[in-house]
Amino acid sequence: MTAIGPVIVDLVAHTLRRPREAARRLIDFDLPMEARWLGLLLVAVVALLETRIALLFMPSDQQAAVFAVLADPWLGVAFQILSLVIIAGAMAFVGRIFGGQGVFADALLLVVWLEFLLTLAQAVQMLVMFVAPPLATLIAFAALGMFLWLLAHFTAALHGFRDLAKVFVGMVASFFVIVAVLAVLLAMLGVLPPIEKV
Repeated sequence: MTAIGPVIVDLVAHTLRRPREAARRLIDFDLPMEARWLGLLLVAVVALLETRIALLFMPSDQQAAVFAVLADPWLGVAFQILSLVIIAGAMAFVGRIFGGQGVFADALLLVVWLEFLLTLAQAVQMLVMFVAPPLATLIAFAALGMFLWLLAHFTAALHGFRDLAKVFVGMVASFFVIVAVLAVLLAMLGVLPPIEKV
């Protein structure tokens, strides 16, 4: 039986070098749906732990309310899971609207893998933060860019699209829809401040 560690390391490297091939490789694993949901739960918990650790070293006046929610033991995990499910749903169903053949189960798997990569990047960022804070900020922007770049390639691989520019445009449109949905959820949770009337 192959050890999981070397497989993960190889898949991380493969993802950064050839993201579309890596996406197809992930899909070809044909993991059961239970494993995909378990993976979603695990990355959400890891992201929560990293957020809580980051808040320990952040001045209280810089701790936005949204970070407090993400660090909450109950709301944080639920919010992370819901956010990733929404992204996977948009990735699958918007792509199908434009003629893609991808399904939600595979989109969920790819999004879980992307979130896992983000947790790795955030771990590196926290380590660098103690040595060179400005560099940690650059790593945060690089991680965001990596996420968007990989998401575009993964979406193209999921649906068999060739034109990456069209995929990116679809991502931008979906992004605004997702932000609107999450803003409503945050407002319902009391995280966003009420809009003051002029």
